[in-house]
Amino acid sequence: MAYVTTTQFQERLGASIYARLTDRVSGTTANATVAQQIVDEAEALANSFLSRRYATPIDLTAHPELSDVLETRVLDLAEHLAWRASPLVASVPDRVTFLFEEASRWFDALAAGRLDLPANSPPASRTASDDAAKTTSTPRHFTHDELDGL
Repeated sequence: MAYVTTTQFQERLGASIYARLTDRVSGTTANATVAQQIVDEAEALANSFLSRRYATPIDLTAHPELSDVLETRVLDLAEHLAWRASPLVASVPDRVTFLFEEASRWFDALAAGRLDLPANSPPASRTASDDAAKTTSTPRHFTHDELDGL
């Protein structure tokens, strides 16, 4: 399930900047394929953080209250990725960098457990409950009873 669409991405940027950042040749004609790649990359980045605690992607039909917050944060990531990847711009605007850093800190705090998603009920947990190393061994050959006083 997608957190954002290319239409939302275009609305966020405005038509001229959307065309400038998605057209990798001249910066004049919007390229929906490039826009989808940017949105997909932003969602993958968001899911890489979220997957440390939650089953991803987050089911927005079960948790519609999360759609706005995830949309905003994923669009922050996508906008930065678009500016950074465009061959036609010299640098990323400070505002875009600030929003990207804020979104990254927010996702990192979620992943670390310092924040919780503002859901009415907790989203599904990840399937693996423990990432610790697992070991197995064979039964002991020499037990205390077998050594009897040695």
